[in-house]
Amino acid sequence: MATASLQLLDQKLLPSLAALGGSDRLSQEIFSILESNFLFGASPLEGSCSVGRVRVLSIDGGADGGALAAAALARLERRLQELSGDPDARVADFFDLAAGSGVGGFLAAALFACRMPAEAARDVVAKNRKVLSGRGGRGGLFRRPEAVFRKVFGDLTVRDAAKPLLIPCYDMASAAPFVFSRADAVEAEAFDFPLWQVCAAACGVGPAEVASLDGRTRLRAAAGAGAGGGGASASVANPTAVAVTHVLHNKREFPLAAGAGDLVVLSLGGSAAASLVRPSSSSLLRIAGACQADMVDQAVSMAFGESRASNYVRIQGNGIAPGGETAEAALAERAVESVLFRGRKVMAQTNGERLDGVAEQLVREHHRRLESKAPVVLVKPSATPRTSSSSASTLITVSTNSSSESP
Repeated sequence: MATASLQLLDQKLLPSLAALGGSDRLSQEIFSILESNFLFGASPLEGSCSVGRVRVLSIDGGADGGALAAAALARLERRLQELSGDPDARVADFFDLAAGSGVGGFLAAALFACRMPAEAARDVVAKNRKVLSGRGGRGGLFRRPEAVFRKVFGDLTVRDAAKPLLIPCYDMASAAPFVFSRADAVEAEAFDFPLWQVCAAACGVGPAEVASLDGRTRLRAAAGAGAGGGGASASVANPTAVAVTHVLHNKREFPLAAGAGDLVVLSLGGSAAASLVRPSSSSLLRIAGACQADMVDQAVSMAFGESRASNYVRIQGNGIAPGGETAEAALAERAVESVLFRGRKVMAQTNGERLDGVAEQLVREHHRRLESKAPVVLVKPSATPRTSSSSASTLITVSTNSSSESP
């Protein structure tokens, strides 16, 4: 593409050097050509769409405590059941990878490890919003919140997820983000953690020390500070970039994913938070998390270029107060799309209509795979023996008991 663009510069600019007569006009034309070819993706994204696309689900914690994401998942699952004709279909059946931060991590784990119906997951979020947002529980480590997470996940660990799962949190011991990854967990117990502890850490319930099954890897999750996990999820409020990076660099499980054109991404955000009369530390963390989520949304949207209309769909609120009933209202609102240097653009479709469009894409891809002999995704079985290294490692930072030990 770079060679073609340079040739384009030669063809358009060199004959014009004498005629332009002014450096300002020449500079403007050069920038215009470079802009159209590199910045805004004038050329279609190259990819193996004829072979199949990797389906990615990304779920934010959100300032609304996961209310909008849970409502969107429930609507999506109902639509998938209608289109596929299977009343027992689950969201996890139509995605290849899930990533979630804050309450979104809990939702992703519940859907992909427990195969919980989306409506049931929504009920859990609604009934335990204070606990899942890091504001519940007193008197000690995981005392009250432990019952919620243990009841849902029991003895399940990260490697028990049926498909690739990514849950980021913030490790206070190393002062850096940490990503719990199934790809790492199936290769070494040093990277496998109890799911109930992982989701508690992601939701900011603590401070909490989380240890791997063999005790060699430990981290101290940031304490919650308001809805969505506050400090825990603000550092990685929108896990979409984590998910996309994982897919493009994990050639073992996603060998055909070479670029954004090989992906279809559904990113679920939260309802817009109400205006703050008296800012507090927790509200400032929520603002920081919302800003980080918007930055990731805009960067990912630009990475997809012209294909973002079909390959990347972001569902989020548009200026409504958080709450259970307003989540349904947010789905009825007109959707917004990130535009580089211009903020957000209001679209003609509603969030609900965009979800229905994604459901149609997912069902078409599902049927295509049933008829195809070439696998798009090669999920590593949980019984995979240990290897000396993981080419699919998603670990950002590891806090181990001994840095000299290898997993």
